Amino acid sequence: MSSYGVTLNTGEAFSYVGQTALVELAWDEEPVGYWRCFHIVGVVLPLSGVYEHAYFMTLSMNGDDKYPNEVFFSDIRTIRVMRHRDRQGSGNVLGRIALPNRSGSGAALPARRNGSIVPSNGSAGAAHP
Repeated sequence: MSSYGVTLNTGEAFSYVGQTALVELAWDEEPVGYWRCFHIVGVVLPLSGVYEHAYFMTLSMNGDDKYPNEVFFSDIRTIRVMRHRDRQGSGNVLGRIALPNRSGSGAALPARRNGSIVPSNGSAGAAHP
């Protein structure tokens, strides 16, 4: 079983149905995450003594799927619903619904801002073309 999975209650899981989501998938054998965009069309919940694993039924964004595929909750590291267009029309803005329980944010931020080493804009150095 994966150590990355999200924990969703029934209401949270069903709130994703009908949504388009950006999903980061990760497995213990391959710790590097893979980002995919899916249309979530259904939810299968675990049934004690019958099948213990919950998953989303999904269709890929490119429309090539003839039938829905399974995306198991245990393989999801991050999931974000695509909510709306930004004001400039440059693309979709992602809204976060649920993240797995992890210790720490995992963000690599500098210890001090507005100091002599780190500029106030958070940049760590010159841009590399």
